[in-house]
Amino acid sequence: MSNAMIRLSPRAALGVVLLALTPPAAANAAERNYSVSSFDRIRVEGPFDVRLGTNQPPGGHAEADARTLDLLTLQVEGTTLIVRLSSNGWGESPQAARTAPVITLRTPSLRSALVNAGGKLAITPMKGQRLDLAVNGSGAISAAGIDADELYATVIGTGTIKLAGRTARAQLLSNGSGAIAAEALTVNDLIVRLDGTGETHAAARFTAKITTNGLGKVTVDGNPACTVTALAGGPIICGRP
Repeated sequence: MSNAMIRLSPRAALGVVLLALTPPAAANAAERNYSVSSFDRIRVEGPFDVRLGTNQPPGGHAEADARTLDLLTLQVEGTTLIVRLSSNGWGESPQAARTAPVITLRTPSLRSALVNAGGKLAITPMKGQRLDLAVNGSGAISAAGIDADELYATVIGTGTIKLAGRTARAQLLSNGSGAIAAEALTVNDLIVRLDGTGETHAAARFTAKITTNGLGKVTVDGNPACTVTALAGGPIICGRP
């Protein structure tokens, strides 16, 4: 048996080291374009990083490992786009943690968004007569450039909603330990309902009606006429001291 040593040039040796250090996800990274029909509602059903821009023709693009892209579906039902894995994807036993897909979407307008199962959704801008946003579980929604007559935002669980823009009326509801950050949203008339240990921070110009049932904290900036009901003694700050 030969004991001869194999000598590599410095460049070849560096290539071997870099190959060994390359993460599996990077080695399998892939991209895919999606053709979707027009939608004005979205439902995110999984731990995806979704970035949605309005005032554009409908379409989509995703970046992830090849296996995840094979399982990812973007399906329009009625006027609702549903982002999820196919049924084959949920029953698999994970071999290695796959990187969450980054999904970029376009649509002319959006009036409703729901995030489940740890997803993240960023929307810019969001305009309409009535806008509805909801997070169930540990997900997150960020909406900038809001321009609406009415806005309804709901967090159930540990999720978060972050809002910026303007609306005549807003209703912010939370149940659990989640948070709503709406201090960058200009609101004329505001309603806040908080159940649990979460936190809501908002602003109001004219009126603010606040009801809490738990130890969560509510802060309302501005100088509105405040109506406050704290059923369990949670801290409430409404208006300037």
